[in-house]
Amino acid sequence: MKDEEKAKNNIDARAIIDELLKALGLTAPKFAEEVGINYQRVFDLQRGRTKKFNPGVVNKICARFPQVNKSYLYTGEGDVLLDAPVAPSGSNNVAIGQSSIAEFMAMSHKLLQLFEQLQEKDAMLSVRAMELMDREREINARERELNKRELELNKIEQNV
Repeated sequence: MKDEEKAKNNIDARAIIDELLKALGLTAPKFAEEVGINYQRVFDLQRGRTKKFNPGVVNKICARFPQVNKSYLYTGEGDVLLDAPVAPSGSNNVAIGQSSIAEFMAMSHKLLQLFEQLQEKDAMLSVRAMELMDREREINARERELNKRELELNKIEQNV
């Protein structure tokens, strides 16, 4: 094989994984989690340590994200995402373009992250509210005890 052919057939896995993550709107760690692969595999692709996609990884990616173009993962040619199905003629439905799908997925992912953060903060606030109510009960009990002692001291003082 000539050098020109080698250069032509050289697949840049770094560019492919970067474009894939961008199209899906995911970070590398979240992508690895979603697909069910070790983050190190994604990291190796990003750093150029792994030169091409493993078929097992490609199958996992396409199983989790069916809109991903399998051929693109192997060759880097074509679109990252497959075309959305076209609405039947005469229909009022509008076909969703690739960028719309990617944007929707990115927004959905971000929305889920924000919802999870909101739930965590709500749980923390609930715990803090319970702690504050406990402290308030303790303070009220101490205040009642102090009032009681003050009355006793006043009675003793009047008797003296």
